[in-house]
Amino acid sequence: AFRVDVGTGGTASTGVVAMNATAATGWACNVDDITTPASEFTRQTATTTTTVTVTNYDRTTGLAAAWTASDILQFNCQGY
Repeated sequence: AFRVDVGTGGTASTGVVAMNATAATGWACNVDDITTPASEFTRQTATTTTTVTVTNYDRTTGLAAAWTASDILQFNCQGY
């Protein structure tokens, strides 16, 4: 488990996190936006043995949306 601080500025709604090359097939991650959980949610959308791709969504529309500046994402990942 680890946290990622999105930082400030920008309009990104997707991101790629580098992972250790210890997974045989990929990574299964549960991701929670612990800063703005009422208005946004983040989900894993792709994986490789060395990366996890996540996308942020607006809770009202369900559409991809930029993270809020300084959002903190809590990752809980398991290799498979």
